[in-house]
Amino acid sequence: MDTFISFLIDHYYLSAPLFLVIILLISSNAKKGGKRISSQELVALSNEDKALIVDLRSADDFNEGRITNSINIPFKDLDDRSHEIPSNEEKQIALICEMGSNSGNAGEQLMKLGFKDILILRGGISQWKMDNLPLI
Repeated sequence: MDTFISFLIDHYYLSAPLFLVIILLISSNAKKGGKRISSQELVALSNEDKALIVDLRSADDFNEGRITNSINIPFKDLDDRSHEIPSNEEKQIALICEMGSNSGNAGEQLMKLGFKDILILRGGISQWKMDNLPLI
């Protein structure tokens, strides 16, 4: 470990760009597909009827427990079923998956199809459960 740190220090002109690239990649991936929101922010938007919640999990997972008023369009079916998402509404589209990883990719797909105001639940339904929020 000491050798690695010594290498980084001795070759700072190589280390600095590497760290910069790593930070930019992480930052870029964190913004991919839409704005990340917390469970509490989603609750507020849902209570004000300002968000359409799209659950990207499988139908089986969706039926085991879902957020109130959410619709189910599994991630693998998104291209074929994106027409089920109203695009002319005043509502933002909140994407939910199991851990938050598929939502960014789904958000990218929807943006390419012309959808705007994409939100992604940070941590997915797992975070929702950890926050002890209700599922139906």
